[in-house]
Amino acid sequence: MIKKVTYIIIVLYLLPQSVRAQQNETIVLDEVVVSSKEGQELKKIPASVSVLSSTQIENEKISGVRGLSALVPNLFIPDYGSKYTSAIYIRGVGSRLGNSATGMYVDNVPYLDKTSFDFDFFDIKRIEVLRGPQGTLYGRNSMGGLINIYTLSPWDYQGTRVKLSAGNYGHIKAQLSHYAKLSEKFALSVGGNYSASGGFLKNQNPEYNPHYFNAAGIIMLPAYEKNNVEAMQSAALRANASWRPSEKISLNYVGSYEYADQSGYAYGKYDFAANLPDTVNYNDAAYYRRNVFNNSLRFEYQGKNFKIASTTGHQFLKDSLLLDQDFSAASMFSLFQSQKLNAVNEEITIRSSGNSNFQWIGGVSGFFQNMNTGSLVTFRKDGIAFIQDNINNSGMPFPLTISNETIPVLGEYVTRNHGLAAFLQPTLNNFLIRGLSVSAGVRLDYERVSLEHYTNSAYDYSLRMGPNLISGTKSDTVAGNEKMDFTQLLPKFSVRYENSGNIVYASVSKGYKAGGYNLQMFSDLIETKMRTTRPVEFDIQKSTSFKPEYSWNYEIGGRVPLCDNRINLGMTLFLLDIRDQQIAEFAPNGQGRMIKNAGESQSKGIEFEADIHPFSCFRIGMSYGYTESKFTEYREQIDETSVVDYSGKYVPFVPGQTVSLTADYAFHFKNRFIDRFLIGGKYSGAGKIYWTEANDVAQKFYSLLSGRISVEKGDFSLGVWGENLLNAKYTTFYFKTFGNSFGQTGKPVRFGVDLNVKF
Repeated sequence: MIKKVTYIIIVLYLLPQSVRAQQNETIVLDEVVVSSKEGQELKKIPASVSVLSSTQIENEKISGVRGLSALVPNLFIPDYGSKYTSAIYIRGVGSRLGNSATGMYVDNVPYLDKTSFDFDFFDIKRIEVLRGPQGTLYGRNSMGGLINIYTLSPWDYQGTRVKLSAGNYGHIKAQLSHYAKLSEKFALSVGGNYSASGGFLKNQNPEYNPHYFNAAGIIMLPAYEKNNVEAMQSAALRANASWRPSEKISLNYVGSYEYADQSGYAYGKYDFAANLPDTVNYNDAAYYRRNVFNNSLRFEYQGKNFKIASTTGHQFLKDSLLLDQDFSAASMFSLFQSQKLNAVNEEITIRSSGNSNFQWIGGVSGFFQNMNTGSLVTFRKDGIAFIQDNINNSGMPFPLTISNETIPVLGEYVTRNHGLAAFLQPTLNNFLIRGLSVSAGVRLDYERVSLEHYTNSAYDYSLRMGPNLISGTKSDTVAGNEKMDFTQLLPKFSVRYENSGNIVYASVSKGYKAGGYNLQMFSDLIETKMRTTRPVEFDIQKSTSFKPEYSWNYEIGGRVPLCDNRINLGMTLFLLDIRDQQIAEFAPNGQGRMIKNAGESQSKGIEFEADIHPFSCFRIGMSYGYTESKFTEYREQIDETSVVDYSGKYVPFVPGQTVSLTADYAFHFKNRFIDRFLIGGKYSGAGKIYWTEANDVAQKFYSLLSGRISVEKGDFSLGVWGENLLNAKYTTFYFKTFGNSFGQTGKPVRFGVDLNVKF
């Protein structure tokens, strides 16, 4: 395979100059990308970083953060559940629950809660993925790495863009945006995006009703049919206003809104013989609905030898979800949950500018986040029978009968997080010898998490004691206030050597992921009380909280440009030692999910990237990541006498390998019908992925093939595309609850057509 690719590159590069001269430069070389914080070219910073341009984002049809999976080495984002779920894993670091271990910034503003990570991309200028802890400059919850997303600015582009897309499974996408430079000092853009999908699977249960009316009572698209799961529609708006009153001052405002409505959860019982999930078959309704509104204001001042930037962000999120929590045809229990989030953050940075050998950046930041969460767990017929049997089997001298048709468990929770941080990172260039740079940074990070909680449940019962029938009501409540404080010192040390564009570096950095509270555990505690007539007391802080997670990251890497930058290679070796790793699992009674600290683990591996463009109309991109992530110490207490030792087992949800190969070629025609004909393809793969700590269920390595062709005439283009062209069968998610195993299957073969117009 490698020999064939090399042969093709050589042949194409050696094409006669007359042929190559006829090719229009439609696949342009990368622009010089400067880090917004460090003030230097991204390719020169001592870290493992991948940059995706707007052309790559459009060519690879990256419509959201999940589309980055496998394109970037050792980045894995399992595509399951709904937009509520955004589990990101980098180098073996990540979690399905709680805070994200990978930070996300959009136009320099952090998204503090991962519930908002999965939004629809449109008019994205570039995406940067930094791997390894970025805590020194970016703080909490960037232990795995960082994803920086930048939207298109009206200073970069002026005009109107129209994009339409349609495909099978009810795929529809439409975008309209306009960018204008109204004067030499003021620019403005407005845009909107709508997308929909009819879903890929149907719920086989005849009692299932997906609630295909949205929150406003409006019927969804015809593709959103009864029994469809994974069906979705969303709409988004974005405005960007930028003012540059002088060469030294700039002020930029970005506001965005998105509404999303999704049906069901495509979880079916796992077929161990086929190593795939079976058909979806649960009876209760399921959906997810979300509103997100973001505002940001960035001020920059360029002084003589310094630059000051102030970034203020606000995010409002309101969502609700409904799901059949046993995911089966039994009438066990369902969950309704709603959230209302208000988050405000402020960061002020000052950094040096100019050509001095001594460069530095420092700053202060703070945030406040208030999350109101309401939950309602409803036990139904089979769930009530389960509770009743547990009570009667726990030593009750007289049989007890629960008379309710349903038992509601109501929870109300207010979580408040606030934090402050200060950081400084100086760098000395040309230290001792020309080209050698050393850097030492540190960040002091403080955070307080407080929780007000109230959980209540009640049911009516009767029991017969001889000839007497006794009836009553059992009511249980768990309520109180909890709080935790975290203070962390996050250092980073690095050394870099550059010579004729070749760069080698080594770095050591500490990562940190904050602790918190398991809200879904409160329903589990209440059920424990419901299942017995004896008094039960809990240590709430111990039962519901989890500690921070820490890591030390060691890496060496390098970047080498060859053949006048027509070939760019990069490679990194890394080792991560992780302590108090946060692992997600279902609570003991199956009433929800919880995070626990799982001891210690170690991840080590390699990352390789290659960008090859022998001439301007042909490009090949390659990436490969290998991660061996294992528990070094993890023992789980099963009961009072049983302990399971997972030491030496692979960490779940971490693929052993990620691989990607992309190719794009453009043919130029000099006639009145077609200007350009473009063809491209992508091969990507991931695996082996273990789903449990016991490593008893896994998804072996799987690969996906995608392709596209398009024609262009002036500012008009028309293309057709296909994804998962070989219709590969694979599992994207696995879990176990109430003794049953469930999973979600990957998306099938998809195809469609795109129409793009610029004027």
